[in-house]
Amino acid sequence: METYPVDVEAEQVVHWLLDEERLHAFDLLVRVIRSYQRSALAAGEDSRLGETEREDLGESSEVGLVEGMPRHKPSLWTLHVPVANDIGPSLPDDEPVPMGEEEIDLATFYEEFIKAERGLADVSAEVESPAAKGSLTRVLDAMREDRHKHSKH
Repeated sequence: METYPVDVEAEQVVHWLLDEERLHAFDLLVRVIRSYQRSALAAGEDSRLGETEREDLGESSEVGLVEGMPRHKPSLWTLHVPVANDIGPSLPDDEPVPMGEEEIDLATFYEEFIKAERGLADVSAEVESPAAKGSLTRVLDAMREDRHKHSKH
């Protein structure tokens, strides 16, 4: 598998995929997940704190991920649009952060991550062969040219 960055804005990709859900011109399978991650303070960051306190005061982040792939050959190529939003330090009396992944719909991802401009968005792709890269390039060209003539979301 070859992984490489894609020169299309995350917002354009998501707009186009929203239209694609209605039109099915490329018959793509789209998976959208949201997850929360916590990292404890490093051991040397505050020597006065014990391990439990460092975990309680660690950083939290919310990550949204869109993956698009051909429905009939999902291993051919995958388009990735991750958005990481640093929530900041968590305090012991904050609401508990749910762990694990949660499937959400593309419209929710757009509203919560792209439209709200939360976090840093990136677009990359994985392809299994030069033919797969050609197949993905046709989809990316359609996104760049906005062949759906996307409506406002």
